[in-house]
Amino acid sequence: MTRAAVVIGAGLAGLACARALAEHGCAVTVIDKGRRPGGRACSRRDPSGRGFDHGAQYFTARGPWLREQVATWARADVIARWSPRVQRGTAPAVVPTEPWWVGTPDMGALARHLAGGLDVRSGRTVTAVARVGRSWLVRFDDGDGPAPPVPADLLVVAVPAAQCATLLAPVSTLAAAAAAVVQTPCWAVMLGLRGDGAGDVDAFEARDGSIAWAAREGSKPGRPGPDQEGVQSWTVHASTAWSTAHLEAPADRVRDALAAELVTHFPRGPITVVHAQAHRWRYARGQAPAVTTGAWFDRAIDLAVCGDWLVGARVEGALTSGLAAAAGLLDRGAASTQGRSIEP
Repeated sequence: MTRAAVVIGAGLAGLACARALAEHGCAVTVIDKGRRPGGRACSRRDPSGRGFDHGAQYFTARGPWLREQVATWARADVIARWSPRVQRGTAPAVVPTEPWWVGTPDMGALARHLAGGLDVRSGRTVTAVARVGRSWLVRFDDGDGPAPPVPADLLVVAVPAAQCATLLAPVSTLAAAAAAVVQTPCWAVMLGLRGDGAGDVDAFEARDGSIAWAAREGSKPGRPGPDQEGVQSWTVHASTAWSTAHLEAPADRVRDALAAELVTHFPRGPITVVHAQAHRWRYARGQAPAVTTGAWFDRAIDLAVCGDWLVGARVEGALTSGLAAAAGLLDRGAASTQGRSIEP
């Protein structure tokens, strides 16, 4: 008999889990409050049409399963290798020796690929989950009010820890464990910069100060370079300390402060800021205590929790956690997913 599964959250962890469950015969529904799948593996455009990877910037593939997947995705033009000139502090810019990968033509490409063929319901906010007999009932709002609930045999929660804690509080002791996890924020600023010096390097990386990371979007494969007016697109990520201290600051104040700070990193001026927009990621970083299984389970009620915050706040961590959640629910064991494809 086909088992029905609901996955709450369409980030990379949720999508990896959903695809693995579907490949093993489950009827899967993915529900997500975002406008499109991907979570922080996403991109957006400014009013002029310039694109920005304002969430995840790139990813590495260190485990054998993901290294195999990377080769498949690259052949399908879903991802491509990025070899930027990265400046760290005052040292000369260097190209990383470890392969860095990005989605093409934007970071949302991988999520779109994983979501292909799945029943993904975006723009829906899950309001409650309930255990009814031996089944689940997932209630959500579709934007116009409460929608008919979705029943399921298996439930996967793939959202930030704080949201997981709230959702599971009435039904599972996993809620308390999730509530104890601290996730920190990150302010992202998307900039259009004009000036010859704005193309001297491809990325900045810092260990202190207000800016932790900044990248020139046009240096990534599949992205356009400067526009006809010579404007370069840059994405800035503030440091954890700065983002935490300015968590509730007005977006325009954050935008202006980080734009002004980035300009100082370019020795060749003048640099003019022609566009700036800020976005706050409230749950960007942080990790639960070591989880050897890659996911949390309440097996008595067919419940799994997954996300990058369980394995490490990286793309590979999200994918690994999602696969582990599917494997545990299917009673296959996490090791059985190694080397398996999650392609359609």
